[in-house]
Amino acid sequence: MKTFITSLILMVSLISYTQNTYLKFKVDDKESKYIMYPPGTKFEVKTKEGYIQMKNSENPYKLDIESEGFRLYVYPTYKSEKDIYHLEKGASLELVLTKHFKDNDSNNLNYNHNSLTGLKKITDSKSLEGKKNLYFNLTNGIEFSYVDGKYNAILNNKYLDIKGKYVIDSKLGILKISFNPNNGETWWVFESKE
Repeated sequence: MKTFITSLILMVSLISYTQNTYLKFKVDDKESKYIMYPPGTKFEVKTKEGYIQMKNSENPYKLDIESEGFRLYVYPTYKSEKDIYHLEKGASLELVLTKHFKDNDSNNLNYNHNSLTGLKKITDSKSLEGKKNLYFNLTNGIEFSYVDGKYNAILNNKYLDIKGKYVIDSKLGILKISFNPNNGETWWVFESKE
């Protein structure tokens, strides 16, 4: 009986830890591009009075902002401070199922997002038992690699700065990658500067 209860607790905690959705939003109805954050990113949408209208969840959901005074607070894991967005009338926020965002169904996979294609190649580490390495290449020329705990990003044979885990700023835009070396799970979003 004790084993059954322990197993049940572990299953519930694993299910609650798994995130099935990611945040996708526009700050107003004039903005044509979306801003996105990886699955598991904590956030809250609050009214000017401080009431929470939406927060992270595993269920798909859409919120259309119909009046002024809403704010979105996002708490990314790759930095210590929160991101704050002022949402105008006409803004929209969605929790989108990760099956449209996640690309870990295959070892070598071409995946499209924001009209870019990313090639992901996962290999087993030769020096760290049970760990994975990643090579990731976008069609815009940005390359990212993670090998045995060391990572770098390159564009036109020049190294790019990487913040946190892993936000890469370039003249083309910002690439956000989340990579789990234990199982090879990879998520990515590219926000163009155009």
